[in-house]
Amino acid sequence: MRRSKSQSVDPFEALHEATRQHRARHECGAYTYDDGSLPGVLAAAVAAKRIVEVGTALGYTACWLASASETTVVDTIENDAEHVELARAEIARYGLGSRVSVHHGDAEHVLPSLDDSAYDVAFFDGFAPTVAVLRLLRSRLREGGLLIAANLTLSGADAVRTELADASLWRTHSFGETAFSVKTTGPALPLKRF
Repeated sequence: MRRSKSQSVDPFEALHEATRQHRARHECGAYTYDDGSLPGVLAAAVAAKRIVEVGTALGYTACWLASASETTVVDTIENDAEHVELARAEIARYGLGSRVSVHHGDAEHVLPSLDDSAYDVAFFDGFAPTVAVLRLLRSRLREGGLLIAANLTLSGADAVRTELADASLWRTHSFGETAFSVKTTGPALPLKRF
């Protein structure tokens, strides 16, 4: 496919395609965020040093997130043991194994066990998000940290959308199935709701 000048090259496109092929062969839940460059560019824009991701699949967005800078580190959480092993191998193949840690388990159990240092960015792209996971991610973000939450059109995400619309907790903009939210503890701001 010939790209126009406005399109960028995806250095992790082979991993994106490998994830699609894996999902088709195994009929599993290994989905990738359609445009990994978006979380990667946002992480670079906020000069993220520490990032946490829920929903690794085979590591496509973890690689994009780690590419925010040469010193960015990523903790990524995946519940499927086979996907954990595949992600570790793929991430290492891209030379990012020393900066991306793949944690196996449920996000509600893994998040509290991670290093207490605050994260600059949190990316949720697993199943339909839950309020419990959202609150754990919020507790791990620094003040002014960025949350990127995908899958907000899936069944069960209504409570998460309501919480993200609380201007006393977040400054949120939604775009399709994804919300971009900045953690705040200041006074409520009059922001557009979902």
